[in-house]
Amino acid sequence: MMSRLLFFFLLLVSSSLIAQNRYNNNWIDYGHEGWGPGHWLQIAPGIMGPNALPVPRMDYALVGNKYKIEVGADYHYMPGDTSVNSFLLFYWPVVPGKVAVEIYGQPSETFRTSDELRSVRQIWYNDPGWKTIPGDLLVCTYIQLIRDKFFFPDISISYTIKSSTGDNIDARYTNSTMNNFCLAFGKSFYINKLLIDEIRIAGLGGFYVWETNINDMAQDEGPVYLLGLQLQKAGYSIFTEIGGYSAYGAYNHLEPVVGQTIEDYNDPLIFRGRIEKTGSKFNVKAEYQTGLNNDYPYQTFRLGFVYKFAVN
Repeated sequence: MMSRLLFFFLLLVSSSLIAQNRYNNNWIDYGHEGWGPGHWLQIAPGIMGPNALPVPRMDYALVGNKYKIEVGADYHYMPGDTSVNSFLLFYWPVVPGKVAVEIYGQPSETFRTSDELRSVRQIWYNDPGWKTIPGDLLVCTYIQLIRDKFFFPDISISYTIKSSTGDNIDARYTNSTMNNFCLAFGKSFYINKLLIDEIRIAGLGGFYVWETNINDMAQDEGPVYLLGLQLQKAGYSIFTEIGGYSAYGAYNHLEPVVGQTIEDYNDPLIFRGRIEKTGSKFNVKAEYQTGLNNDYPYQTFRLGFVYKFAVN
């Protein structure tokens, strides 16, 4: 009797372990055992969650002069993956109009990923149902180089670094650092016609670097680029942006080892559209973002509220 009970107990435990783990002999092992189950993951924007390796935010080459606190929420969808995250941002003009520091991130992300997509992404664990985890924290420093100088465009530089607070167990975050350095330029044209008061054209270019989980190729990197257009009328602004970044492909060197072609998923190209109502103290914004290739497969909807204030 005891032997039968022990047999059924072991069978139950083993079945539970099989249900939790998704080991597959056809998966590619990227080689860094220190990452635990994360060494099966490819650390790339097309494989990770929507907030893991974001395309940089545009400042339109204008450093602000007011403190800002923004709260909001994002909804992300792709076949097999749905997520909602909170969003929090604090903007600190260290030298108003000249130097500013921006701290932002996702305090929480609630998501669900199907087992089919988990197999594609080589996620070790089965779908546990809806799950909530903390996200990453990003810090960005902006410096105004040129502003309102004759016919020259406004120019600013920025440096962003990402923390590793987000977990990579479910391929939501990289659990490693990322940073980018960007140069932005922008020029406004004042029309003051019936439909439009101001048109602002802006661009951004720079370099994007993130840590991988490969033993001998510690990072992936490449250029980042964005173009933006702002239309403004009586406190309303419409923003449209297109761009992304393109990395050289740190995982390509593993192809002779694994004997197969490795897709990089590291060249995200996105479109953003945003409408914003500006007030003296409060802004309200709604944004839509979609990927233009498979390296950002999500559609994203954002709603945000901004409180602005000055400190004497």
